[in-house]
Amino acid sequence: MAQAPVVLENVLVGMADLFGVDGAALMLLDGQDRLRAVGASDDDGIALESAQESVGDGPAIASAVRGDLVAINDLHAATPLGFPHVAAHALPVRAVMSVPLVEESELIGVLDFYARIGREWDPAAAQTGSCLGELMVIVLRVLAESRTDSSPSGQM
Repeated sequence: MAQAPVVLENVLVGMADLFGVDGAALMLLDGQDRLRAVGASDDDGIALESAQESVGDGPAIASAVRGDLVAINDLHAATPLGFPHVAAHALPVRAVMSVPLVEESELIGVLDFYARIGREWDPAAAQTGSCLGELMVIVLRVLAESRTDSSPSGQM
């Protein structure tokens, strides 16, 4: 549906506002199990996801590989605390929290939250990110179902 990208962008903007971060972005696995950028709350999020996709590394990739939340306080820090090769292409993003998205025990993507200044991600932030990740899985399921539900109202 044509409205799915608008709905997704609005959800990402709302999640970033709710979390109190500068933005949120989404990568989903494609048919070859590679993470692909699919949406963001702003252009900085698109740059972050595009950088990770082109470099083949970054917090979202690490989160997908580990199947666990990855919190980076400063993307510009030296590896393993940061991803300076991604940061060079994702200015002005500094801090990133990547949350794996799992549906029925299968990884489907990664939700990134980011800040334009360095930030400590405390346990409360990790809990919030995880809960918003669960919510994103539900949103994606609803969007997918609305795309496949093409029968006219009242018909079987």
